[in-house]
Amino acid sequence: RLLDPLRRNEGIEVQVLSGREEARLGVMAALESLPFTNGVVADLGGASLQLSRVRHRRVVSSASLPLGSVRTTRNFLKHDPPTPREVRELRTEIRERLRTAMPPANHGESLVGMGGTVRTLASMHLRANPGERKHRHGLVLQQSDVTAIRERLEALSFRGRRKIRGLKAERADIILAGAMVIEDVMVSGGYLRLVVCTRGVRDGLLLHEATRKRNSHGLR
Repeated sequence: RLLDPLRRNEGIEVQVLSGREEARLGVMAALESLPFTNGVVADLGGASLQLSRVRHRRVVSSASLPLGSVRTTRNFLKHDPPTPREVRELRTEIRERLRTAMPPANHGESLVGMGGTVRTLASMHLRANPGERKHRHGLVLQQSDVTAIRERLEALSFRGRRKIRGLKAERADIILAGAMVIEDVMVSGGYLRLVVCTRGVRDGLLLHEATRKRNSHGLR
């Protein structure tokens, strides 16, 4: 409905990114802006979670899981606040999906988090800890920090969540599911720290295009 008229009437060709391409661009943005060489980049969006394992600054494996914040909220958290049974069922789903997809942490590896949920968790942490630092990019969240935020969210209704400093109103309905996913990514992989990356696929795409054009000019 969208792409055909764009192509036919406007002459605009649209390239739809695959999960693998989306993950690769996100990793490119993270590597360009954060000092890490090995680890896992977890990019949590509305529909999916992209997990990319990085070795010597190159992606060696990736997985796309249907654990996005919007998807999991709609499929599991139907009451306000969610019932204990709903939370348990979502937790079971997350852990089952991560069981074979989440690479275990090796010594010296980083877990880098990207996406709206991660940025929101960082904002909430900074507003709750004034004076710690000003910027979200590069912020390190301990596993205990994420767990504390998740426990607070779990106990609140939608209206209560909207009053939390650092949490935008439009994310109040989906932030609990997102926090649960991020928490279990850390637990499943054995990562005690999460490095926040505020860059994203758009930044990776700009870097990719800039590099491609530089290489093209160089060939000339």
